Formats: sequence, C-alpha cells, structure tokens
Amino acid sequence: MEKTEKEKNRKGNAKAKDTGMMGSMDRRFVLIVAAIGVLIVALVAIVKIQKSKPPVVIPYDYDLSEYVTVADYKELPYYVTLAEVTAEELEEEVQNTLKAHTVTENVEEGVVEDGDEINIAFEGKIDGETFEGGSSDSYDVTIGTTQMIDGFIEGLIGKNVGETVTLDLQFPEDYHAAEVAGKPVVFDVTINYKKVTTVPELTEEFVKENTDYDSIEAFREGLQKELTEARQKTLDSSMNQQMWNFVVEHSEVLQYPEAEMATARQAADEMESQYRSQAAQYGMEFEDFLEMFMGTTLDDFIKQKEDYAQNIVKNEMVLYAIARAENVELKEKEYKQKIAEILESSDLDEETFEQYYGMTIREYADQNGWKTSFLMDKVYDKIRSLGKEVTKEEYDELMAEHEHEHEEAEAETEAESSSSGN
Repeated sequence: MEKTEKEKNRKGNAKAKDTGMMGSMDRRFVLIVAAIGVLIVALVAIVKIQKSKPPVVIPYDYDLSEYVTVADYKELPYYVTLAEVTAEELEEEVQNTLKAHTVTENVEEGVVEDGDEINIAFEGKIDGETFEGGSSDSYDVTIGTTQMIDGFIEGLIGKNVGETVTLDLQFPEDYHAAEVAGKPVVFDVTINYKKVTTVPELTEEFVKENTDYDSIEAFREGLQKELTEARQKTLDSSMNQQMWNFVVEHSEVLQYPEAEMATARQAADEMESQYRSQAAQYGMEFEDFLEMFMGTTLDDFIKQKEDYAQNIVKNEMVLYAIARAENVELKEKEYKQKIAEILESSDLDEETFEQYYGMTIREYADQNGWKTSFLMDKVYDKIRSLGKEVTKEEYDELMAEHEHEHEEAEAETEAESSSSGN
C-alpha cells in the first residue's frame, strides 16, 4: 500500500534527531525488528547465505519424540491485562511528536545569553604572533557548557551577534600545552550566529501538515489508540512468553541431536568471540572481563555456553514438535509478506537496505533466523488459543501448584537416582 505524504512525514519523526542517513536507518531498522519480536536470542539459526536463491532448510526433519517429551500445552491458564494509557503519558507522547519536528536555525542577530549555542570565529595571539591551535573560522560554543580558558566564554555573554570582541586573557599555569601555559594571550572573537531551536506548538495546522489527522482532538484520540494498542501487544506478548517458558521448562529432553547441537555450539562460540572482542577493546584479559562485567569465571562461562547451546536446541525441538502436532506452518508467501512489512515499517526500500547491509533483506532474514522466529509467533498464538483464560489470582494459584508439583517430581527423580546409584 502506498503511503501518503502525511504518513511519510509522521514516520519521519524518528529521523529528526539523527545526524546522518545511515545512522538513522540502522536505528530505525533495529527498533522495528525488536518491536515485533523477530530476533529471539533463544532461537538463533545459523544459515549460510546463498546468493543465487534462498536456502532451503527443513529443521529437525525426523521423529522428535525420540529426543524430547513435550509438556502438556493444552488448556494452559493465562490472564489478560487490559492496557491503559494515562493522561500524562499521552501528553508526553504529544510533546515527543512536537519535539521530533524541532527546527534549528542559524540566526545572525540578537544578544548572547547563558545557555545559548553560538558559532564563533577567533584568532589568538601571543606576543603579537598567532600560534598553533589558537585560531578557527567556525567553532561551536554552548554558553555555560563549553570549557575554555577563564574569561573566554564569560567575555561573550551580553555581546551582539555579528560583533567582534577582543579578549585579553591568560593561559593557566597548568595548561595541557606547555608551550603556551601561563602566557598572556589576546583573542579576537567574532560571533557569527546563534543556533536557535524552536519546538512547534500543537495547532490545527501542525496536525494537518505532520500527522494523519485533521484536528487536534482527532490526533489525541488517534495517539491514545496507537499507544494503547502497542501497550496491549506488549502485555499479550509477555503472557505468551510466560506460557511458552512454562512449556519448555516442563518438557523433558531425552537426548540432544548431534547436528543441531553442533550448530548451536557454533552460535555459542560466536557469542564468546563477541565477548572476547569487547574484552580486547577494553584492554582486559578475558577472565577479568568475565568477572567484572558478567560476574562469572572462565570455567563457569564454558558451562554456561553449553547450557546456552542446549537451551537453543531444546526450544527448537519443542517448537517444531508442537508446530507439527498442531499443523502450524509458515508458508513461503507469509514469510515474504512479513519481511516486506518490516521493510515498509522501517521506511526503507530494498536497494537502500542492500547498499547498507551488503545483502538483500531476504538474505539478512535467512541469516538471522527470522523464519524460525515467525513460526514461533504462530506457535505462541496456537498455544494461547488452546489455553484457558482465568483471573490473575487464579493464575498465580495454579502456577504455584504447578511449581510445587514440579519440585516434588524433581525431588523424587533425584531420590530415585541416588537410590539406584547406591
């Protein structure tokens, strides 16, 4: 569907503060992907990119009952929390919309005041001679924030834009440049312009030009609806995740398939490589990095890596076992459509995406396991549809009972294991 100019303007809000197209694009894309829950850390799929055509991958294409016993996922209790948006939250979002259309102009008139951001040209001389680093044709200064030698900033307050000011100053004795430390200096400073930032007011004209609405009232009502729907989606996703976690936790792995474990361990190794790169950037030994930033030892980290790999495989086995049992699948047409929706929501086109990321968005999706993640969303919905809605109090009570039964079963298994070992 082709977007209207209003829609494009509204979607441009997120770009207003970016300093460059690439930085803006990257942030928008990542935020869109994160918002719809595409990248699920527990389900990392390592797929080689094939330039000629999308890779054909059929994960776990065998009888999974020999590898995992899936917990009973039917009639799981869940409760619904209705999203609410307060008047204060709505007003904050209104102000965010206005701020996204902030305009900064270079004004060549006015008086310099505390807090102003100005641009200056200056020339410094010691004993009548200019010196290295003492001159500039264009230099941004924020009054009250930018640090200069004593008297420099203060000497500009109250002066007119366009005026040239002569400042007789002295470098401090402990100045970092020894060649000028302690010496008297004369600066001729010209105030080029002030940067004046204006946040637009909420008017009918602003609403019509920058949103999809025709009045302030309609804009507020629409914004309220958007915020409520987004919050409801977050609440529902959180409950779906709780239901999924319950199923995975109570499912039993009979054995881990070697091929998939090898792939999962590769993902764990790549995670370790990233951590090691971070440690190197900080100039730290990896063991020290783990202790300081992750609160663990190298031995424990190695064990966590294996747990991480096993967790990936367990999640995937449960996922595909349920998907096959309930005839849940992600058709190629759906996959393409979802990828296209992400691209459109990110306000990108395929050519720009490929130029920036060095691959098509389809290749990016395949490489980052989006197909598995999209399938998981459908399995989440299936489990929810098979569930049983209860109150919050009933849910907490039922979960406590389940947890107690689970703990008793584990204790019994451990006792049997100890008994057989003796």
